[in-house]
Amino acid sequence: MAHVDQNIVEMPDDESVAVMPPYRRLIDWIQTEVAGLTDEQLDFDDLSPENEWMWWSIRRQVSHIGWDALVFTSRRCGRLLWPDGDVPAPIVWEDHQMSKAGARWDRVLDEDLFWDIPDLIAKVDVGISWLERVVTEQPIEMLRADLTSVRGTAFWEYAITTLPRGAGPDPAQAGHLRYSLEASLWMVFYEMLTHVRTIQRLKLHQGLHVAQELPRVGYLRLPHYWGDTNENGPGMERTPIG
Repeated sequence: MAHVDQNIVEMPDDESVAVMPPYRRLIDWIQTEVAGLTDEQLDFDDLSPENEWMWWSIRRQVSHIGWDALVFTSRRCGRLLWPDGDVPAPIVWEDHQMSKAGARWDRVLDEDLFWDIPDLIAKVDVGISWLERVVTEQPIEMLRADLTSVRGTAFWEYAITTLPRGAGPDPAQAGHLRYSLEASLWMVFYEMLTHVRTIQRLKLHQGLHVAQELPRVGYLRLPHYWGDTNENGPGMERTPIG
């Protein structure tokens, strides 16, 4: 069976170590970093094309983490969590689907309903509770055997270099990447942690001190996401087929 060790924050190289991400720590990291910030500090952003990492304010970084925890988990793990189809609705799913025509919110939560930080963190908590169920209820063998194929992008090809296993080119489909569910569950942890680091970078840009030291693991080992460079990272342009 998979288990969670709060001290292990990176996918182990050794496949015999059946450990999954400590999702609950994300809430502590978020709360610690946003404590005491004013609305002006929470809402600072820069929409310049060359400053992509600053397009979302600190508040929207938290909102995106909540979106990710809910939307990723319902979409990728819904059949495991709710095999009878009784999917809960903490948000209006139709309004929050990425790249769906008519969706009102692009990778953030409904800002008419969820704007204050405690409300956003409450949604993060719901999604994390789902992730915790998946990684504690499902055998690690199943998480590794559950494979899905997606169209490759420059970003995903860059990001999966941080995984020791479980993700790579799909041998059956040119231009696609194949992931195990184990790898995907580590990747969403890294994704959310990266946005906590971006909160720190936005604070530093405003002349504020960061409140804690984050582990430089997963995507944060890549210079574009830790902040060794402020250049835009690889985008979501699709990998050519053929």
